[in-house]
Amino acid sequence: MLYYTYKLLDEDKVSEFKKKLLISADWVDGSTSASGQAKMLKRNLQLNAGETRDNLANELTRIFQNNQAINTAIFPEKIFNILFSRTGKGMYYGPHVDLAFLPEGRRDLSFTLFLNDINEYKGGELILYIPPEKKQIKLNPGEMIIYPTKYLHEVKEVTEGERMVCVGWIQSQIPRDDDRENLYQINLSLSEIIAAHGRSSSTQRLNTAFHRIYKRFLI
Repeated sequence: MLYYTYKLLDEDKVSEFKKKLLISADWVDGSTSASGQAKMLKRNLQLNAGETRDNLANELTRIFQNNQAINTAIFPEKIFNILFSRTGKGMYYGPHVDLAFLPEGRRDLSFTLFLNDINEYKGGELILYIPPEKKQIKLNPGEMIIYPTKYLHEVKEVTEGERMVCVGWIQSQIPRDDDRENLYQINLSLSEIIAAHGRSSSTQRLNTAFHRIYKRFLI
């Protein structure tokens, strides 16, 4: 899997999130959450721990968990360490790889949920280094990208306006990217066959085989 993109929040929900974030007095220097060399790479504002962050993070987690497309593709076991970030003019986050593990869980996948219009700022692209390519990501409000945490990535300097996003990490029930992708493709293909031709003994056997393989990762 290179990455997935989804429209997670509608316009009303994005507006609600933005309003609560903008009126919050809990914003702090984002480098305070970094350690070691990462402190030198990170220039942004981050919502500090508190009622606003906890409430928004919990609401976002519920929305995430109820999204069938995401559940089918990435098999989330745990969503954690949700952060809200504002990157204004002159701010950035240099090239880095996220830590693979935190006390809260294993970081299999990272996500960025975009919260403001791409016309409200210049620069601020999320860059994913996926050898031999470099992907440049800038999505509309409410859209998110989910990608394997192993990728080197960065946020380019904002040259005008302000970028507002939510980021977080996912521990999947399926640790390996290739296993997760194979299960997703089998399940997706099975759904397409049923939609086109209906259920049959063959689709039942395929469905049984899918769940037998899936269960191996839950033991």
